[in-house]
Amino acid sequence: MKPQRLDLCYNIIWKGRWHVGSGYQSAVADRLMRREGGVDGAPYVSGSQLKGVLRHQCERLALILDLEAINPHAGTTEDEQNLVKHFTPLAKSDLIVDRLFGSRYQGECLFVENARLASSDEAINSSVQTRTAIDRLTGTVRERHLFTTEIIDGGIVLRGTIRARHPAGVLTQEGDGFPYEYALLLSALLSLDRLGGDKSVGLGRCQTEIITESLHWNGTLDNALEGFQKSLHEYPSEEWIDLMNLLREESTS
Repeated sequence: MKPQRLDLCYNIIWKGRWHVGSGYQSAVADRLMRREGGVDGAPYVSGSQLKGVLRHQCERLALILDLEAINPHAGTTEDEQNLVKHFTPLAKSDLIVDRLFGSRYQGECLFVENARLASSDEAINSSVQTRTAIDRLTGTVRERHLFTTEIIDGGIVLRGTIRARHPAGVLTQEGDGFPYEYALLLSALLSLDRLGGDKSVGLGRCQTEIITESLHWNGTLDNALEGFQKSLHEYPSEEWIDLMNLLREESTS
């Protein structure tokens, strides 16, 4: 076994209006977009936010495939117990998402950069949308709670990068084949269809695409493309899960 690394660039193509909040407000809007260099800068999505969304999507896929996934944050007693139970070297971990992203025991293995405008020629059209707040208990409009949100029109493209760096023996492979954890990552990335805030009211529709010429596995484009195609056509499936579990048992026994 040898250390594994994966490098790729991807595009986020916005299919509709979207909002990624900065936490700031102005005299014009209560909720401003996240922008580079101030209120007049280009909109972007932070790498930390994208990483959180990707992890959540990987957890969802793992659960659908009947694999174990736990909350990485200690919000309840059960969460704390699970974190203690799985506080182990990644090579011995039963959690496919931990092996991919890293853990508190061994540190981060996946690094996601900010997604910025793919082209400086992109035309950015923004507007302010006014809405009323809803009382979650009664399901009715809350009085005197009108607020405004800065919205960016669809049609623009953001580009981001992902780097994965894993020590030898952490990932699950069939021989020298494409790691199953990387296949899960690509599946999660390509399945993203909404990002940002106010998704419940129709904002944030998007499509993600991997720039194939940027995809390198252990420094090689050809092997990465072969693994990428395999992940699209063969992963995930019941056979994928059965073989992965068998390989994990062999490698950790």
